[in-house]
Amino acid sequence: MRRDMARVPLRSLIRVFAWTGLIALGGGRSAYFYDAVVVRRAWVTTGEFVQDLTLSQLLPGPNFANLAVALGCRLGGWRGGVWALLAVLVPGALALLGLTVLYFRGAFAPGTTRLMHGMAAAVVGLVLVTTAQLVTASLRGRAAVAVAAGTFMLVGPLGVSTPVAVCLALPVSLWFNRPPRGR
Repeated sequence: MRRDMARVPLRSLIRVFAWTGLIALGGGRSAYFYDAVVVRRAWVTTGEFVQDLTLSQLLPGPNFANLAVALGCRLGGWRGGVWALLAVLVPGALALLGLTVLYFRGAFAPGTTRLMHGMAAAVVGLVLVTTAQLVTASLRGRAAVAVAAGTFMLVGPLGVSTPVAVCLALPVSLWFNRPPRGR
């Protein structure tokens, strides 16, 4: 396939990304993208999704917006990247604007807090399911498991900041994944 040819019609990309932007909740947003573009439509492979997710997490800015641009560019070229970002951000921004107006008018009932806690639990479940699916695609071999475990230990129990942990884990990961000699 030529690099300038879109893999997915722009109209379909906008529709799917706008819906994802509207219904995606909190930290589980990548789970919605995974479901939309890998599971339901097979527009990208799990490996391609992992590459784009990794890139989106390494770049500055919101991971969800970065992932939308990366997937949009992969699926629809530069136009796909631009429209994917707009499609993901605009519905959520409009919903937030509407909810903000309701909030400041006092339209939220006291039970809303319990509803939010329930939704947070659902998001955690989505993140766990997606993480389990991505682990099988990402952690192939003992070296990958060792790098993941080391990074977890650095950021989790040892409390090292994420950028420092990435800077420490990156050379180790690159060394483990270096090309074989003679190539």
